[in-house]
Order: sequence, then structure tokens, then C-alpha cells
Amino acid sequence: MKARKVGNDVIVVTDIYKGIDLFICSDVHYDSLKCDRKSFKAHLEHIKSIDGKVIIVGDLFDVMGCYKDPRSKSADIDPKYIVRGRSYLDLVVDDAYEFLKPYRENILMISYGNHETAILRHRDTDIIDRLVYLLNQDSEFQTQKGVYQGWIQMMFRMSEKSARMKSYRIAYHHGKGGNARRSKGILYSQLDAMEYPDANIIVSGHDHNKLYDPSNVRRRLHWNKRIYTYKDTVHWLKTGSYKKSADDFGWEVEKGFAPKRLGGWFVNLKMKVSVVTDFEGKRKEQAFINPTVTEAVPL
Repeated sequence: MKARKVGNDVIVVTDIYKGIDLFICSDVHYDSLKCDRKSFKAHLEHIKSIDGKVIIVGDLFDVMGCYKDPRSKSADIDPKYIVRGRSYLDLVVDDAYEFLKPYRENILMISYGNHETAILRHRDTDIIDRLVYLLNQDSEFQTQKGVYQGWIQMMFRMSEKSARMKSYRIAYHHGKGGNARRSKGILYSQLDAMEYPDANIIVSGHDHNKLYDPSNVRRRLHWNKRIYTYKDTVHWLKTGSYKKSADDFGWEVEKGFAPKRLGGWFVNLKMKVSVVTDFEGKRKEQAFINPTVTEAVPL
């Protein structure tokens, strides 16, 4: 299995046969004192044990401890990132690399969230680029650097030796909109399904709400040598977070934010081949890829 970029916002994964297991997450906020690293590590261990791939859709880092950052104070920063003679950001990136190093053969993509783009704007350094560079040293599988919004196209071989391919498309966006206290962002499910008509799965994060909606079903017409109608489903995922909610003080408490369910999602993509009849009455093989979505349960 190989992954490569075919454009700034499109990653193509080739040489998939029968199926693939994915761990999709975002908003890990790894360097925060509130990060549930125990659960995050357990979920990484699980996907490694089944030889799956990891997709991280932004805000892997928290990085709110830079000099004069108004969002935090010294008590909010892990003491191991405050070392005389060392850069705070260097220490965070190095620590995240050591944590993720055992899983680098499994990490398909790390993309940007608003925390990483804030560092890029205000500190003129790209911590995602630096981390991906480190992970790819002496690694057989090359982790891809994503963008804030982009695509992952999975290419499945119809059979072990066949050159015929079946594609499956994942559209991702780190997240948009406000906290949405009542709807929790579920209204974006239908809007996103219209905005990304070519997507099979739509993934987003940012607001730390954890949701899965498989209710958007489309009527489709296949017209390429064979003509037939069929229905498919757009699977919509909100990825949740690994940063624990505050219960006593802080911005979240003052704003009255509700507590969030931690963890991401495990997604199994399995290809099935069925026989269909075309408009001339000929029977042909047609591949379908159906996802099984399972919660990555926090410990």
C-alpha cells in the first residue's frame, strides 16, 4: 500500500485489496495537560495491531504556550516544555514525534487545524511539516501532510491480480461554525452532503462534538458502458476530541460549554463484488465498498 499527493489537496492511496481499517480522529491537543493520552495511545495500539491506517484531521497539537500567547498562562503548560535554552515549540514537536514514532508505518495523514495554522501565521514555523518530516525518516510507509480541507481517494483492486480499480473518496475539513450547543453541528450533515457530492465519507472536527450520521441517501445513475440505477449513502463523521473538558475554571466553563465525549472513530472499508445486469441484459461484476463505523471508546 502506498500513499502520494496528486495535488495540494488530494492524497491517493493505491494497492488496497479487499479492505482497509482506519482510525480517524482530530483535536488530540497532544501537548495539553488535559489531553487523554492514555486513550489516544490505546486507540493507536489497536489500529497498529490490525495493520490499519491513521487519519488525523487537524489540531493534533494544542501549542498555546508560546511567549505572550493570551490564551494560556504558565500553569497551563506542561513543565517538560519549559527548558532553559530550548524552544518551546521544538520541545513539543520532538515529544510528539517520540510518542508517534512507534506508529509511523500506520499514520496515513496528518492535516492542519486552527491551532497549527495560528502557529504558522504568528510564529512563522510549520509544526505539521516538521513532524511529518521526522516521521518519514527511515520509514517504509510515507505519512502524507494534509491541508485544512482536502480529499483522500482510496483505490481498491477488484481482485488480487486485476488492474481494474474501485475508488472510495473521503472528504475532510478540520471544521467550521460555532459551538452549536443544541444541534451539536448535526445540521451540517445535509449541507456537507450537498457541498461534497463526490464524497463517500465526510469527516470534520474542531468543535469537539462526536457524531456519526449515515442518514443521507442519494439516488444515483451509473452511465459508463453499463446503465443502471442504485442508491448509496454519504457517511458523515464528527471526530470528537482527546482534550478533557474543564469543570471548574476557564474559558469553556465561563461560556457554559457542555462536556464532550472523547475519542475518534474506527472505520472498516470492505469491498464486496456483486453481479448486476446492464441495459442489454448482460451480467457484469460490480464492486461496492461499505463502511462499518465503530466508536473508538475512551478508557
